[in-house]
Amino acid sequence: MRGSYCIHQFVNRIAPKALILLYHRVSVQASDPQLLCVTPDNFTEQMQILRQHYYPLSLKSLRKRQAFNFWPQRSVVITFDDGYADNFQTARKILEANDNPATVFVTSGMVESQKEYWWDELERIFLSTSTLPAKLEIIINHKEYSWGLESTTQDCTSLSWNVLKDAPFESRQQVYLDLMKLLHAMDVPTRESLLIELSAWAGVDRNQGRQDHLAVNADELCSLPKNGLLEIGAHTKNHLSLSAIPLAVQKDEIYSSKAALEKILDRPVDSFAYPFGERSDYSQDTVKLVREAGFTSACSNYPGFVNSLRDPYQLPRYIVRDCDGETFARQLDEWFNE
Repeated sequence: MRGSYCIHQFVNRIAPKALILLYHRVSVQASDPQLLCVTPDNFTEQMQILRQHYYPLSLKSLRKRQAFNFWPQRSVVITFDDGYADNFQTARKILEANDNPATVFVTSGMVESQKEYWWDELERIFLSTSTLPAKLEIIINHKEYSWGLESTTQDCTSLSWNVLKDAPFESRQQVYLDLMKLLHAMDVPTRESLLIELSAWAGVDRNQGRQDHLAVNADELCSLPKNGLLEIGAHTKNHLSLSAIPLAVQKDEIYSSKAALEKILDRPVDSFAYPFGERSDYSQDTVKLVREAGFTSACSNYPGFVNSLRDPYQLPRYIVRDCDGETFARQLDEWFNE
């Protein structure tokens, strides 16, 4: 054990590091409580910095090189989670202009759904709807929940607030946070039933999502050039926290997402990203299922660099928030020097 630990530490010190960056959206939104959006202007600056001062590498190339730690110093991989349409519209143009490769992990069940992702539905109901009833009473898994709203009308704090801001929260924000935690661990039928109930309570039509919050559609996926600049990875069918569901359901989520995307694209889908992606959101059994499904790599959602010793089915990533190029460059330097 001691010898193995010493070798591990030695490789960590001398081997060139690679970073994998995690994005979600390239868009401007009035309300962005999860801080998923990077504005097009800031994303442009960030992509220019990567092209000029770093070595942008595709995830597929990184994986092929990983066993030998054979990549240039300051190599960086760009990834997107979820599969928002703006990844294939706004972000794609900026990536192509800078010749920066990227991988987009697509939630296959959202393709063509015309519905918003469930966390966006919650944002729409509690933070963007102008007027709400004064009280919410619901039953979830045989347990009663009740919230009172201090103000039934929307104000500017609902739109500008995000989850990293300190308490206290106004009542709309608190209900949103409470329900985010509850829905995070739900299965699909329970989640859908709750969203139907919440939408009816708020008077929101959930079957017609906001156009700028929708996922990519099949036509956009089919139109991607096969030059490898924009790769597609799988992100399950329904974006569930995999550790919260039985193994048989996990298997279906993983396998069916791969099959559905490969059918649309007519080419292999080799990479995967765990929904939410923290260590509590998947297990070693999940990792085994991903490997057995035929994926060659899988990305998580916790910080760390990549070298030859890193498990290719638990690749760490750094989340990129909305910031200008100068701030982004400083952040990259900090990550490379950790």
